[in-house]
Amino acid sequence: MKSWTSMLAAAALCLGTPAVAQDDSNAQILHSVDEFLRGLNERDPAVIAAVSTEEGLLVSHRIREGREVIRMRSFAEDLATIGEGEETFREVYWDPTVLVRGNIAVVWAEYSFDLDGKRTHCGIDVFNLMKIEGAWKVTGIQYTVEPDNCPKGR
Repeated sequence: MKSWTSMLAAAALCLGTPAVAQDDSNAQILHSVDEFLRGLNERDPAVIAAVSTEEGLLVSHRIREGREVIRMRSFAEDLATIGEGEETFREVYWDPTVLVRGNIAVVWAEYSFDLDGKRTHCGIDVFNLMKIEGAWKVTGIQYTVEPDNCPKGR
């Protein structure tokens, strides 16, 4: 008769679980996300371009006046206009979950966004990345815009 321990171990091996990087991939992935946000916060298209693909897509979801509003735009569109204007941005995220399989990664994290020092909204950021020529590049971002759902202290 097999022991409970060996049966549980065999069962655990049979259950498919998402691959989570066990090496320094998570740090490299989060570095790309951090740099993307640094480029946004500093309004510097060169920083964003260095860690993303021009073909990337931004998709936002919000509820406005009781209706869903979904906005899609390319990274190229944002890069062309990010240096315009005088507003200051501050987007930060916390407690990221990083999933990796081969050369594909996803980062899911709560975030907050301030405009000119005032909190405008919070939500969930989902960064999609691919390892391209040895570097993790952001290929797409989906995020929610939740003006009334910001945690205190963040």
